[in-house]
Amino acid sequence: MNEKVAIVGGGILGMTAALRLAEKGYQVELFDAAPEIGGLARSWKIDNITWDKFYHVVLLSDTYTRKIISEIGLENKFNWVETKTGFYSGSKLYSMSNLMEFFKFPPINLIDKFRLGFTIFAASRITNWKKLEQIPVEKWLTRFSGKRTFNKIWLPLLKAKLGDSYKETAASFIWATIQRMYAARRTGLKKEMFGYVEGGYDTILNAFENHILEKNIEIHKGFKAEVVEKSDEGISIKFGNGKTLSFQKVVMTTPSPII
Repeated sequence: MNEKVAIVGGGILGMTAALRLAEKGYQVELFDAAPEIGGLARSWKIDNITWDKFYHVVLLSDTYTRKIISEIGLENKFNWVETKTGFYSGSKLYSMSNLMEFFKFPPINLIDKFRLGFTIFAASRITNWKKLEQIPVEKWLTRFSGKRTFNKIWLPLLKAKLGDSYKETAASFIWATIQRMYAARRTGLKKEMFGYVEGGYDTILNAFENHILEKNIEIHKGFKAEVVEKSDEGISIKFGNGKTLSFQKVVMTTPSPII
């Protein structure tokens, strides 16, 4: 198979798509606007220490992520630790790592605690997530948890993760988050185990990049796709650096709008 495929967006999704298509025999090229691939998983340096730009963690239930990390030869670099939960409210840090601590948690009353627990339980039982795509996350959480619980618990968490964009976020976001956490407990351990690779995502991305290069996938950094359109050759991509390239197929994995 000699079909040329372009992957636009060099995050983890784009890198994985490139790898899988190359394994099927496609001639794959990966493009990213940034000077380094990795997207939101990329790292940076602060005082000569390499840090993940954003908070990332791997759960035992994240089978696809764990499979990729194993494929690129880092399975033995995993560290697994049991997690503890805390909540900062009213200038104090409260532990909520077990049921007793949850019931003693002072920022919300007993009724609000019941509604909060019911919200989490209800989300864990939902199977048709598509309906949640049409419901704003604030409206859905307020309906189940109540206004007080939303303002005290959910709103700070949503703002910390999404900023003001939480206002445009669907309820499916919180459903997916809760489902992921519940899946971790369904592993049989009945507790949450968070995993990380030594060296963080910088280690993962460097190993992943080397792995896909070994699969003869071309990587183009600093290529910002501005226009994607049909052409006589198939599909052409115009980049911000003035270059135009044509492919039989194009896979878009970037969240950035294409003009």
